[in-house]
Amino acid sequence: MCSSDLTSLPYCAAKAGMNHMCRVIAREMAEHKVRANAIEPGYTDTPGERQFASEEQIREAAQNLPWKRLATGEDIARAAAFLCSPAADYITGSILTVDGGLILGS
Repeated sequence: MCSSDLTSLPYCAAKAGMNHMCRVIAREMAEHKVRANAIEPGYTDTPGERQFASEEQIREAAQNLPWKRLATGEDIARAAAFLCSPAADYITGSILTVDGGLILGS
C-alpha cells in the first residue's frame, strides 16, 4: 500500500508500472493462451526486512496488521503455486494481493 509520503514516490511509481506491465503482457500473450499475473505481497518477514528492522519493530508492525502477523515466504509461495497451477487456468492479467487484509485499511 502506497502512502502519501514523498519518499515512497519511486516505490509507488515502480509498483504501478509493474502492475500495468503485467496487464499489458497478459493482453499481448492472450492469443497464445499464455497467462501473466503478478503477486503484490504485503509486509513480509524476510531476511532483507530484518536488516532494517529489529525484532521489536517487526512485532510492533505486526500488531497493526489485520492478521497480527507479517506474511511469510510460504504465504507468498502458495500464492505463486496457485497461479502456476491448473486451478488458475482462466486467470490472466490479475494482480493477486497477498497481505492478510492490509489493503482493506483499518
